[in-house]
Amino acid sequence: MPRTIRSINLDLIRWLKGGQKPTAEKLAHVLNANYVSKMATGDKPISDETAREIERSLSLPNGWLDRDNEQIIRMANPDYELLVSIRDKSEAAKKSLARFINDLQKG
Repeated sequence: MPRTIRSINLDLIRWLKGGQKPTAEKLAHVLNANYVSKMATGDKPISDETAREIERSLSLPNGWLDRDNEQIIRMANPDYELLVSIRDKSEAAKKSLARFINDLQKG
C-alpha cells in the first residue's frame, strides 16, 4: 500500500514523540501498538474516524493528519518567522491577511 499524507504524519508523530512505544502508549485506548505501526508505515489505511480520534487523543487540531506537516519542518526561516508572527492573531486578522495574499497573487 502506498504511503499517504496521514501515514507520513503519523510517522512524524512517532518521531516527535520519541518513537513507536511512547506514541502507541498515548494511543493505547484507541489502537493497539502493532496497528499504529502498520498505519505509520502505510501498511494499513487510516480512516477519517481513526484520524480524528488520533488527533483528539494527541490534542492536535482537527485535520492535522490531513495536511502537509513535513513541509512546515522544511520551511525557510523567513517563512517560519511570518508563520510565528501571525500565529497568535485573531481569526479575523488571519482571514484578512489570507484575502490580502490571495488578492496579491491574482495581480
